[in-house]
Amino acid sequence: MIDATGYGPEAGTDPSSEAGTSANPDGGTDGAMAKDGGDPAVDGSMKDTRIDPIEVGHAWTYNVTVLGFFPACSNGVFVSNTLQSSVLDGKTALHVQSLCENAGVFKYAVEGDKVYAHLGGSWKISLDAPVADGHTWSDGTRTYRWDPKGSVTTPAGTFSDCWSATTVAAYTSYILLCRGVGPVKWHYEDGFGNGYEAIMTAKSF
Repeated sequence: MIDATGYGPEAGTDPSSEAGTSANPDGGTDGAMAKDGGDPAVDGSMKDTRIDPIEVGHAWTYNVTVLGFFPACSNGVFVSNTLQSSVLDGKTALHVQSLCENAGVFKYAVEGDKVYAHLGGSWKISLDAPVADGHTWSDGTRTYRWDPKGSVTTPAGTFSDCWSATTVAAYTSYILLCRGVGPVKWHYEDGFGNGYEAIMTAKSF
């Protein structure tokens, strides 16, 4: 997985959030269905219940706090938004501006609850399915585990069906995601006390 210098907890392995069916081919925001078909919304459309619903036009606002020395991020309020889509190595790549102001733009592909990050010239798994208690996966560098968290409250509201994508390590590093919302909290540490914490204060969808 990657950190906000990408889109997941681990810097250098690219945070996402910054994980249904595949994202819309045109990268649009017109209600992609979840892997189970989604849930009917008030207007009769299908509600997007993916764990990380990255779509062009979606944006998340975070209050970021730097831990120790982590120059990719700065303290303050920053927006991570999905700028555009393109076709890259057989997948629809969604270009996401990092919540860390010095980290730039990263490319993700969403296939249901699975999220891939394009790093080092190839796609690597960032968030894996199924999203189930104890399920583990690897991005080729580190191992991660899904832990259920129930309902979570941030300044942006209270969200249900939340899960922690937790780095399996002696230090604490995780992304907290809620279905239909995506990352509501990031906590990244590098094992030496450096990293960042980011809490969602608003979202645009």
